[in-house]
Amino acid sequence: MMANKPAYVSRLGLHHFAHLRAVAEGLPLVDAVKRYLGVEHGHQAKVAHLESRDAVRAVARRRGLSAWRLIGIALDVQVSHGGAPSLQEFIESRDLDDWSEADVLQMYQEIYPASGKQLHRQRVRTRLRERLLETLHELEALAAEQPQPADAISGWFDAITAAKLLSADMVILAQLQERIAIGGRWWRNLPGIGRTKAQRIEYHLAMLLSEQPPPKLRVVFSLTQKVQSPSTRSSPLLAMDLPVSAQPMGDDQQAIEAWVAAKAGSAATVKAYTREAMRLLLWLSHERGSTSFGQMTLLDCRDYMAFLQHIPAHWMSRVRAQPGSPGWAPFRGPLSTRSVRQAITIVVSMFHWLQASGYIAQNPWLLVNQKIGDDRQERVLQSKALSEVATREVIAFCQNKLPEPAAQRMLFIVQFVTSVGLRSAELLSAKLTDVQHEEEGWVMQVHGKGSKNRIVALPPAALQALNTYLQARGLGDITSATPQAPVLASLHDPLQGVGYQALYQHVKSWLGKAIDVADLPTSERMRLRQASTHWLRHTFGTRAIAKEVPLDVIQAQMGHASIQTTTAIYGRAPIRRRIDEMDRAFG
Repeated sequence: MMANKPAYVSRLGLHHFAHLRAVAEGLPLVDAVKRYLGVEHGHQAKVAHLESRDAVRAVARRRGLSAWRLIGIALDVQVSHGGAPSLQEFIESRDLDDWSEADVLQMYQEIYPASGKQLHRQRVRTRLRERLLETLHELEALAAEQPQPADAISGWFDAITAAKLLSADMVILAQLQERIAIGGRWWRNLPGIGRTKAQRIEYHLAMLLSEQPPPKLRVVFSLTQKVQSPSTRSSPLLAMDLPVSAQPMGDDQQAIEAWVAAKAGSAATVKAYTREAMRLLLWLSHERGSTSFGQMTLLDCRDYMAFLQHIPAHWMSRVRAQPGSPGWAPFRGPLSTRSVRQAITIVVSMFHWLQASGYIAQNPWLLVNQKIGDDRQERVLQSKALSEVATREVIAFCQNKLPEPAAQRMLFIVQFVTSVGLRSAELLSAKLTDVQHEEEGWVMQVHGKGSKNRIVALPPAALQALNTYLQARGLGDITSATPQAPVLASLHDPLQGVGYQALYQHVKSWLGKAIDVADLPTSERMRLRQASTHWLRHTFGTRAIAKEVPLDVIQAQMGHASIQTTTAIYGRAPIRRRIDEMDRAFG
């Protein structure tokens, strides 16, 4: 392939095999490429198809499969009344220019035998198609990869689209997924990307991260007619297909928009508030005959709580589709107890605001017992934190690899984050100029979640780890190093920062290697195989509570919006103290 041509296949996934099967079974090439490969323009579609075909053919040849030449060919051929196509038309329609003349003639004669008997032709086509599909199935099991959220975008999108996404600092699939989840015009900063292309990117990403290739789409809520009302604003969340009698009321929709605008402080909050409010509105429309917010009763509130805890199957999407698309439904699956509790909290908060604003006269939720209890299956003591023993093992592993630069950087990350409690994004954006010595001691200014600034304390262990790391980078210590240098640097340039993907992969890899050789119980090693950078932040929070650091101090250090968040996440930490006290009392 020419160096200046865009690449469409970097890694083989399930969607490439789904595309080739669709082509084999007669789906027009452009339609198959658009549906499974996320490319829709004529020339680009053909190139994407040929690259997919060639990549899979290469695997087949390496495996010694004789049917490799069939891959990428449409075998569901219907002979027209005018007879068989010319040999040149046959070659052009199936991209057989690279075949030898003998092979082309053999294939042509098999599909269009001189006898002209339709039954014989059909049998030949069926046999070839079955052979091809068996080959694709075998190759899929051998070569297809399942994309993961931590995978690089460049591995799963064509080079042109990947370059545009990278220009907006979206390096891995999870970052693109998060950007899309925020909603709104998430693509507005992408060059050459409009609504249509953005929707194609959303569909392609949803297909990549599905457990299986997209099944046939289905319509959950059947459409009879769309209601158009002058008072109803357009909203993507109202685009779902509903009978006329079940259409949400425009005034309630406007009330939701006003509430969200007044109360939601971040894009994530906007998404959560809007989602839960619209789910209730759609439930009232579909299950209560277009009951409005102002008409809700105590019984409606209780029934909706029960609905959230036992969502019917027809309210769940079986495909990842945009609202209003075939197969979409308001829920992706059953809600966890925590999600149910959050949904009720949001809805109750909305009704408080609606009553305070005068939109509704009475708030029926005030009369409802909103407590739903805990999930019996939830493991209260589950933790995404490293134990003290595991942390020592990881540190010892890194120290044994010194003076390797990668080991030095990993040692700093572990010691610094477990002593300070930063988020990954906060560590990545920090510069040495943010670190300063005040009368009270060493501190660092952090630009954290919700674009909020805060001051975090740097205990002696964190400051020592930072100075050791700076010296390893040849920058001296915090008092002499270049102020604009990043706190966390590239392995190749001490003055160059790193991105999220580099940090994630670096920490994931080193934690994995350290845990594999650590002297830990098998059960703990298996649990820690899931550990990532964020686990180091949880390790800080867990230990801080265990060491009886005041909760308000931990809350401020970690940047939690409320102290309830701190206690909810790290509620298991006092267990050791409790056990020790009980042992002393009753041992």
